Amino acid sequence: MKKPLDTIDIEFEVSEQKKNSTYVSGAAKDMTIGGRDSGNVFIFCLNDDLRRSIAAQVAERLGRKCVVVNRSDGNPMIEKVIAEDNQIVSLPRAAAKSEKTRRILQDNGKVICILSDFLSLLRATDGSEDAREQISIMLNRFEPSFLEAAHHVVRSDQSEEEILQDTLLKISI
Repeated sequence: MKKPLDTIDIEFEVSEQKKNSTYVSGAAKDMTIGGRDSGNVFIFCLNDDLRRSIAAQVAERLGRKCVVVNRSDGNPMIEKVIAEDNQIVSLPRAAAKSEKTRRILQDNGKVICILSDFLSLLRATDGSEDAREQISIMLNRFEPSFLEAAHHVVRSDQSEEEILQDTLLKISI
C-alpha cells in the first residue's frame, strides 16, 4: 500500500528585496510571469492593424477590457494603463524603445510580441523599393526592443486565427 507523501514547506531568505519565487498551479500561475498578478497583457507588433485586431479578439475571448494606446498618448497613458488590472493593451511600437518602459510593462503584466516577417509586411504595401527600405528600417529599429520586452513571441506568418490561438496559448503559459 502506498503512503501519501507529506508536503514540505521550505522557506528561503532572499537577499535582494524585489526577488521572490512563487510556486502555484493552474490558472493562478497564468499571470505571475509579469511581476505582479495584474492580469494585464501588453501586445506589440509592427503591423498596427494586426496588433489592434488581435488585442480586441483576445480581450473578447478572455472577457477583459481592451485598451488601445496610440503614439500620441505617450507615457502618461502607459502609467495610467499599468495601474489597472485585467486588460489587454495594444501598445504602439515606440513604447518598446525605452528600457524603463519595457521594465515597467514586464513588471505589470505579460508582454507579447507578434513578430512580423519582412514578406508579411511587404504584402501590406505597394511592394516598391521605398516600401522595402522602410520595412527594413522598421524591423531593424523596433524588433530588438520588442524582443527585449517580450515574455513571449508569436509569429505573424500564420493566419490571423492561428496568431490569435498562439497568443492565447502564450498568455496561459
